[in-house]
Amino acid sequence: MRRISALIVLAAGLAGCAGPKRLPPVAPPPGDRERPGVSVPSLLGVGLLENEATVDMQAEGPAELLDGRTGVVLVRLAAGGERVSCRRDGDEVSWRGGGRDGRTTALVLRPLDPVVRVSQGDYEYRGEFLVICASRGGGLTLVNNVDLESYLKGVVPWEIGRHPAERMAALQAQAVAARTYTVAHRGARRDHGFDVFASVMDQVYKGAADEDPLCNQAVDETAGLVLQAGGDEIEAYYSACCGGTSSNIEEVWAREARSYLAAADDGPDRGGQAYCAESRHFHWREQWTVSQLTDTLGRTLPAYLDWLAESPARSRWAGPGFSPHDGSSNARRPGRLLNLEVAGRTTSGRVADLVITTEAGVYHIRGDRTRWVMPPVSGNPFILRSAMFDLELEWDGSRLLRVAVRGRGYGHGIGLCQTGALERAGQGQSFQEILAHYYPGAVLIRPNGE
Repeated sequence: MRRISALIVLAAGLAGCAGPKRLPPVAPPPGDRERPGVSVPSLLGVGLLENEATVDMQAEGPAELLDGRTGVVLVRLAAGGERVSCRRDGDEVSWRGGGRDGRTTALVLRPLDPVVRVSQGDYEYRGEFLVICASRGGGLTLVNNVDLESYLKGVVPWEIGRHPAERMAALQAQAVAARTYTVAHRGARRDHGFDVFASVMDQVYKGAADEDPLCNQAVDETAGLVLQAGGDEIEAYYSACCGGTSSNIEEVWAREARSYLAAADDGPDRGGQAYCAESRHFHWREQWTVSQLTDTLGRTLPAYLDWLAESPARSRWAGPGFSPHDGSSNARRPGRLLNLEVAGRTTSGRVADLVITTEAGVYHIRGDRTRWVMPPVSGNPFILRSAMFDLELEWDGSRLLRVAVRGRGYGHGIGLCQTGALERAGQGQSFQEILAHYYPGAVLIRPNGE
């Protein structure tokens, strides 16, 4: 731990020496080339909309529309606020704006002044917009091409929230974790035409319209810093509340073990009160009637089997998902719920194997997917808060009447615990100390090694 802390402190001391590594544009259209003398600030592609029938956008100041394939200027928009409307026409984007119209395979809206923002709907964004045909479906995809640090300013307040200066270390830790996640996952959504989703599929990003000054400060003060292990950026996952214990990634998801993503108590003393114990999500309870849960399982159990079938690695990790009662059983028609049982738990106490018995047969649900199979009746949140729960079953003789779960935490519990980090910061821990706890063995450096 002394070695880790020393390396972290050393790396932090280098914060003013160099900027972050420049990320390449994502999957440029064939034939796209940087034009001599033209700055290309678009370093990261963030997917804002996908498969939309139409896209309306505008710049808040003078801008130009460019052919995203050739870089040729199609039209200049002299006044701010002029709308550009797009729709899909076959394999091309049909556009109208600046008194002109046309068709192209990729359309870019770029402000002439980099400080000018582009907007779509109720949100404003730094950088520029790219409109392309969606790779799946018959609509359009809207991408915000933006530099990494500006992107983070639209992520941090929406991921960890807005907090006073006494919690600055937690905001800084979140900035480093979000930056690391982005660098490690850049290009992961390449088949969609961008790097990352602007949603919980990756990280929640809402642009520049409602940035938070302290979160911006946290991004600026940690500029360029990422976490690495073995020379590569780590998978810097994080969740809202770990419920007192973080998770081993390989027990929760169909992933290989990572030394820096391991189960650990989140308290100052083993067995003591967790740093995240004051979270409103630390304790929670959900319940269903058998009829309600039977209806839900009719949708979610077949979806779980589909999820397993999508990947051989998932099937190997999870094992058999369904055992029929007899030859007439149909796994896609579970029928009435008969019983539930927790057959195994992870090192951190989360449900590892949930056995669901229905009229059709027996389903085994593995790890974090238990949250998807048993969503709350209210739909809020859209999946169960955590897999760290106990079952409470109400019976009438041998007939199951009601099901409840009493749980702790919110999220998968892998990596940084956001509410734990906030409490640690309030008690005087630095962002380096916070990161050293939640990602043991990882070190702070810059992506280019400087």
